[in-house]
Amino acid sequence: MSDPAPWWEGFFDSEYVRLWGQVAAAGDEEAAGLWRALGLSRGSRVLDAPCGYGRVSLPLARLGASVLGVDQSAALLEQAERERGELGPDHLRYRRHDLRERLDESGFDAALNLFSSLGYGTEAEDVAILDTLRSAVRPGGTVAVETAHRDLLVLRLARGEVPDQHLPDGTHLVETPRFDPIAGRVETTWRWSGPAGAGEKSGSIRIYAISELVRLMERAGLRFRSALNSRSWGPYEATGPMVGGRVLLIGERPGAGSS
Repeated sequence: MSDPAPWWEGFFDSEYVRLWGQVAAAGDEEAAGLWRALGLSRGSRVLDAPCGYGRVSLPLARLGASVLGVDQSAALLEQAERERGELGPDHLRYRRHDLRERLDESGFDAALNLFSSLGYGTEAEDVAILDTLRSAVRPGGTVAVETAHRDLLVLRLARGEVPDQHLPDGTHLVETPRFDPIAGRVETTWRWSGPAGAGEKSGSIRIYAISELVRLMERAGLRFRSALNSRSWGPYEATGPMVGGRVLLIGERPGAGSS
């Protein structure tokens, strides 16, 4: 009997676009922040992987970057293509690809892994994904990982915070997380009901500490460069009521002579 398909293969479908497209951070603002933080300029080659439905790929291309968006979800890529507007393939391309395998394209100035896109599978698979990103950028190029982290999760659980929100279309969306501190994973279920119907989705996500993420990047051959707050774009500091919030970790591919 064959093993069941990984949970994420069916999670990111058209219903995901309908729901999470309403609650995700504004792509234009995030693209502008990344543009400054990574020192991008017109003509910079950027790999957005995974790219989802083009939330950040599209505004980066509009700013003047040459963007390749990669994702495993056909549904998300179809939505991204519908929203590309007049941008041609010289500015924005999309490809379906499993990031656990290296790409056959390289020489990018920057590679992005945004919106908590690690931790779905095993630790070894996350190292493989980061290796894919490292191998895709040029020597001296950067890899940026934007994510939640264990300190932030534990703080929210300690406060009894459970995501419970009403979306702009009137849908009520509630998350029920269950944290295993030994495995470091959150087993979570999202349930919703609203004008377009009701449903639920479940997932299992490894929530790394920031120090663990840095070690993963180093195992993938990246040199850790800096940690930023992914909302203010200033240096990350574990202070305030949200212990610094979400984090943007920036690594660099070592110079010529590396594999």
